[in-house]
Amino acid sequence: LASKRHNCLNELTMQSRIMTEDENKLGKKSEWFRINLTGTVKNFSRTLNQLTYITTLVIKNNNLERLPSELGNLVNLVNLDASCNKLQSLPPTIGDLTELRALILNDNKIVDLPLEIGRLLNLRHFNLNDNPLSSQVSQLYGDGSDANTRNIVRYYLDYYYACSKSHSKMSLNKPPFQSMFTIFP
Repeated sequence: LASKRHNCLNELTMQSRIMTEDENKLGKKSEWFRINLTGTVKNFSRTLNQLTYITTLVIKNNNLERLPSELGNLVNLVNLDASCNKLQSLPPTIGDLTELRALILNDNKIVDLPLEIGRLLNLRHFNLNDNPLSSQVSQLYGDGSDANTRNIVRYYLDYYYACSKSHSKMSLNKPPFQSMFTIFP
């Protein structure tokens, strides 16, 4: 218990100061690695893009309806927990979080995923439980196993690059590269 209390105090202390733009431009590294804003966030300010050195962001239980596009600036993020909100979609900049290994989005209102999910090649754990997923996403997600996480990333990766080459939107109902990988039931 004392150890847990100590960690919470360190976390609160480090949350008390955000770097200035000048410090950020000079390349000063933030002392923050983990930020937990459970139940305290109503909306995000533009200062979010200054927190480029954090590796874990917990923003669950906030009734958030959207994530800001600036989230994509957190390029060192490894763990993102935005569970138990009211998110209906993810910003395309989610694909800029290429170091992301865990993406926890359970208990939201997400139906579809942006094609840029295919850029998250390091993603190992993806929780979409208790979301009203489209039939296509639900089929890919299956039981939420790590194997299905890899299938989702591969599936969206194919679409992302196909759309990038053709500069047009494709329907996710007719996969152009279905034979390039296997979706395990």
